[in-house]
Amino acid sequence: MLLICCYNENVIMEPNIVQTVTQKPLFDPTYLNIEYVFNKIYNAIGPIWDTITNPHTWSVIGVVSVCISILCIFIIIFSIVRLVEIQIFDAKEIDHEINLALAKDKETDRSTNPRWKYIQTLIESPNESDWRISILEADSLLEESFKELDIVGNNMAELLEEAKTNGYPGIQGAWDAHIIRNKIAHEGTDFPLTQVEGRRVIKLYQNIFEDLKVI
Repeated sequence: MLLICCYNENVIMEPNIVQTVTQKPLFDPTYLNIEYVFNKIYNAIGPIWDTITNPHTWSVIGVVSVCISILCIFIIIFSIVRLVEIQIFDAKEIDHEINLALAKDKETDRSTNPRWKYIQTLIESPNESDWRISILEADSLLEESFKELDIVGNNMAELLEEAKTNGYPGIQGAWDAHIIRNKIAHEGTDFPLTQVEGRRVIKLYQNIFEDLKVI
């Protein structure tokens, strides 16, 4: 009897539980105001949209765009003009430097004594006989140079003494070179001569030639 009562009680209570669950909504719309949300969105986007759709805004943008375009065109034209000017200036500078270098080369060629160039060619030859000829030629050129400068003397020794008296520098070096020249002229191939020694002697002649403005 007790079991039956309990069963009946459970049967009676079950509809109340179902009713309670169904009466309580799963979602309460009172906590979400859709109109309020859309109103906020509209208030945020509205001014932006009004600004975009305002004809005055596009007029201002057009004027600013035109000004910027004109400024850009001016900058481009100015840059092109400056670039052309720089290229023309550089071309003139290059031509000037080339002409100046050519003029210096021509002046150097005119001022270079052809006999001295010949002497330099001989001393750089691989042949020993050319080294000897180079020294003989240098001594002969020095003698002629003394005479052109009105230095008096019957031979090279007297010319060197007179040049020393006149105060020409480098005479001692010319004396040393002339002594080697005499040994070559008198002893011939019996006098040993290396190219290094030959270059040293030619350098002594070069010093006196530079003092005399021959080269």
